[in-house]
Amino acid sequence: MTQKTTRTIDFFFDFSSAYSYVALGKLDAFEAARDVSFVWRPFSLGVVFKETGGSPAKSDSLKGRYITRDVERSAGEIGLPYVWPQPFPFNSIPAARAFYAIAETDPRMAQLFARAVFAASYGLGKDLSDADQILGVVAELGLDREDMAGRMGGDQARAKLKAVTDEALRLGIFGAPMFLAEGELFWGADRLDQLGHWLDRGGW
Repeated sequence: MTQKTTRTIDFFFDFSSAYSYVALGKLDAFEAARDVSFVWRPFSLGVVFKETGGSPAKSDSLKGRYITRDVERSAGEIGLPYVWPQPFPFNSIPAARAFYAIAETDPRMAQLFARAVFAASYGLGKDLSDADQILGVVAELGLDREDMAGRMGGDQARAKLKAVTDEALRLGIFGAPMFLAEGELFWGADRLDQLGHWLDRGGW
């Protein structure tokens, strides 16, 4: 009997993207409902903004005020706790590098790390641009804090984050979160439903 291969969808996200946190709250149910697997790919949205001329909405602008309420409402709709991290937006590069340092040997643990970072930053409002906070998450997961302190700033983790960010730009990714399924891009946590409908209609 031929073993069925689970189809994969690339999940491009930035730790400093509030909507990426909202999307995270929907991934498990989506995977279970459609027998797909998300490949987690943190990238630097700040670098993408510089290359594309994009920018985050200012918190005191009309759009910024709407986004603030929309994120809180969207998180509440799916039962996610939400506290705006301070500062926001924050420097997500250290956390992304730590993710790739962990993923070098244990991709599953890297996902657990990412979930823990999102929970600490948006669930508790902690500053996850701070290396000590990141290493605290590492320690809570039972990983070696001192080892990770060196590896998250190492050349390999830096190169991996740069490579994924460069690839994101080549693929036409301009925001977070974005999902890539067989060359088709879907932007935003609210597009997961549309992605699901596309798959249900045979989008593959």
